[in-house]
Amino acid sequence: MFKKERELTIFSDPDHFAAFPAVANLGNGRLIAVFRLAPSYRQVPGMSPDWYCHLDCNSRIVHCFSEDNGLTWSAPRQFPGLPLGVAQDGGVFYDGRTLLVNSFRWCFLPDNVYSALRERGLDEYFHTLGSASAFPLGSFIFRSTDRGESWSGPHLPDPLPDGSTVIPGIPRRPHNRTNIVKLPDGRLLLAGQMFGYRPDHHSSVVLYQSTDGGLSWHYRSTPADDRGIALFEEPTLVRVPDGRLVMLLRTHRDLEGTVFKRARLFRIESSDEGLTWSEPVNTGIHGEPGSLMPMTNGKVLLLCGHREMPCGVRARICSADVSDASGAEEIIIRDDGGRPNTGYPWGVSLGGDRYLIAYYLDPPVGESGSPESVAGRRGIFATIAEIR
Repeated sequence: MFKKERELTIFSDPDHFAAFPAVANLGNGRLIAVFRLAPSYRQVPGMSPDWYCHLDCNSRIVHCFSEDNGLTWSAPRQFPGLPLGVAQDGGVFYDGRTLLVNSFRWCFLPDNVYSALRERGLDEYFHTLGSASAFPLGSFIFRSTDRGESWSGPHLPDPLPDGSTVIPGIPRRPHNRTNIVKLPDGRLLLAGQMFGYRPDHHSSVVLYQSTDGGLSWHYRSTPADDRGIALFEEPTLVRVPDGRLVMLLRTHRDLEGTVFKRARLFRIESSDEGLTWSEPVNTGIHGEPGSLMPMTNGKVLLLCGHREMPCGVRARICSADVSDASGAEEIIIRDDGGRPNTGYPWGVSLGGDRYLIAYYLDPPVGESGSPESVAGRRGIFATIAEIR
């Protein structure tokens, strides 16, 4: 059962492009939302009002708070400065004591530096979009023990165990958006990507663990190996009641080389706390990306960014082990995104059967709508719903 209560705005500003949110409930009505913020450039003469880019040298990770269970939100705040690069999508974890925010960084290089690396064949890990060239600096974690009032970090995961470097002198680390899961013994698990762009974009998923509350992170396994072919990314992880770990992967190309125009979610699982994993299986579900959220009734809510028209956000109420996701009824949360630049949902319990689901939308400019509609403006929005 899905009953929508209301839709609300977490952040929307015509001068900024906000995307890729994550939320957590800190208790006593206090929520935190984390998201990526960059200039919009729509106001620049000669720029298309519909233009957007996910790679920006001014991108940063920010957070804001709600003190009334998500109804109203503070202005965004920046995290402490990073030593190098620009921050991107966020994830957030809270266990009642420790608050962790994870994100990842890109580093942009001048054209002449990138050209020198390319000429020497050292551009395996460079992503080029238009005239911008950047390489991944990997994930980082900020940590708070006072519900987000102050932060330590950034805490960096260990380099990847293969000893590779993105450019000479800078090691590769796990990269990209994910959630954090806590095991019964207190260990924390964090998944990420290791990828390359030559000759074709390919990406494996790696798993790291922390035994000290998020201060340090060490390699544990490679849940999904691309074998030089597949494109696995943006994993979402959940621990099910019998102790297994279930992970869904956003997949644009599978191990057989099949390319999906719009991503499909592949499922893997582990019965030994993440040391070994099953082979990836296609659920047939479209998700860009998917997000798994344990519900208070023992079920799991699968949230999906939907980038096939009509674009928006969709959900499925799944069994505790997510084994029935493919056959679960699809629920439309939003279908007014207007174009594929939308999605990245993240849910949080408000207590009982009430949940807040955050996401971003980017409707085409110029559309009109009711005062409650997001038509014609983009930003971070949320739906509060009763879900059973």
